[in-house]
Amino acid sequence: MENLEFSTPKSASFILTAFLIFFTFSCQDLNLEDLPLAEEADLEGSLSYVPDRYIVTLNDQNPNLRRKGRYEDVQHEIRVLGQEILSKNGIQRERIKSVYGHALTGFAAKLSSDELRRLRADSRIKSIEQDVFVSSSFNERRIPPGQDKPKEEEPSSPEPDQPGGEDPIFGGNIQNNPPKYLDRIDQRALPLNDVFSYENTGEGVTVYIPVGSIWEQNDGMNDRVENIFLTGNEDESSGVTTNKALTTGGFHFGSAKGVNLVGVRTYDGCCNEELYLSAILEAHDWILANGKRPGIVLINLVGPIESPAFISSLESLYNAGFSLFSSAGAWLEDACTWASSKTPYVFTVGLANLQDESQSTSNYGDCIDLFTTTTDWSHLPDAYEETLEGRFSFNPNFVAVGVAAGVAATYLEKNPTSSPEEVYQFLRNTSTKNVVKFSNSKNNHLLYNGMSMTGAGDIDPARSNFQLDLAGSSVNYRGNNHRIELKWRPIKNASGITDIYENGKLLVSLSHGIDSGLFYHEVSGRNLAPRKYKICLSGTSLCSNEVTVTF
Repeated sequence: MENLEFSTPKSASFILTAFLIFFTFSCQDLNLEDLPLAEEADLEGSLSYVPDRYIVTLNDQNPNLRRKGRYEDVQHEIRVLGQEILSKNGIQRERIKSVYGHALTGFAAKLSSDELRRLRADSRIKSIEQDVFVSSSFNERRIPPGQDKPKEEEPSSPEPDQPGGEDPIFGGNIQNNPPKYLDRIDQRALPLNDVFSYENTGEGVTVYIPVGSIWEQNDGMNDRVENIFLTGNEDESSGVTTNKALTTGGFHFGSAKGVNLVGVRTYDGCCNEELYLSAILEAHDWILANGKRPGIVLINLVGPIESPAFISSLESLYNAGFSLFSSAGAWLEDACTWASSKTPYVFTVGLANLQDESQSTSNYGDCIDLFTTTTDWSHLPDAYEETLEGRFSFNPNFVAVGVAAGVAATYLEKNPTSSPEEVYQFLRNTSTKNVVKFSNSKNNHLLYNGMSMTGAGDIDPARSNFQLDLAGSSVNYRGNNHRIELKWRPIKNASGITDIYENGKLLVSLSHGIDSGLFYHEVSGRNLAPRKYKICLSGTSLCSNEVTVTF
């Protein structure tokens, strides 16, 4: 393998502004007769604080703390210490809901305002932050039409084409008729060729997926799946966690077909229970205590809320040698406003479509490390979906994070001692440069699963000079009449106005609601000179590249 040059990582310093938690859950059910599945929150809506519930972090200098030893022993000691602190402050010991001894040192508890005031004054307390949840009213099911009806007897369907065979060009294995998102990442350019070539399978690497359990009897994963139940019904499996597991390590759907998969269930979604941030921290805590290296953790999307506990857990995982992966999200927002994307600890993956364009709803910004082709729920004519047995529609966010994590696992198979930053830099270096159109990110590169930088291309140094991607063309439609088409991906701005410039002069301003990312302008005349166009967010210095339109 050729030598790779490692460039500067994501900024090691970042400013924590107000953070809201957005955990990407699609609330899809596997809907299978022999397997009850929990109903889960999509967590794509707005968040609320959990009334009277708090995450308490203890001072590490406390002499009674011991963070070494068996996970159960450490948990017990933290619980005893937490109960002692509560008792001395006149608070019932039973108020503790969960404890942490590895991701951070502390516990989650139910507290009244008066109890909170008393606890804040205790010298053994480092910080207290309110827990957060997302309402189950934001659930979203993605079950194909008709699947919510009573199920009739169906003939058994043939197994999908399985990987196998030698590829004389790639030197590894090939999978015929793969999902299109896999078909794209093994080649530098379109068109697709209905083959997925791969050199490694991720054998010996473990991928941890909070906060649910995986249906293991599926897509060749059964002998590589382990579920950890810290809460919930062991007879239920999570559609969300299974979706991520399939695209990471499924035999047909995954990019790492030999990787080990562990679902860490700390969320009981069977009874309309909300997912709390404290449950995510509980999963991180277990992974830090029990996880194997080389290991990868799939991180839930986290938007704008201040949570030192969450950031601390990410830092602890990263420093312990776990590579962390998250989707950039699909809300047409700046990924740099999301805690999971802003931190230098997490590798952030944007969403691309089959035309090598950023998806119409993908988040954007320079906190995205690269893009990968994924499924598309936009309902556009060229949108692409992938389903499991006609019942389970794959969430684009889960495809993106799973496929990228799988490629990382194939690298770690041959480089098991690599640090997270070395894993991230390998993916950046081998990615196909400057191919994702309308990315609104300087990192408009596409994930590549090969182990070589050959054909990767060069980074365009001019991309750092603009924040939007603009494309322009013209069509002659009658005599000397021409229609100019300008196309871009809109981004949010305070003014809500996008200015379009022609040859350096303001042509028109589009207000919020009118800016659809598409603008037509008609001109007429003979032998027209080329015209230059640029768009800017009104009242800011944030502008696009300049395009020249000829006639």
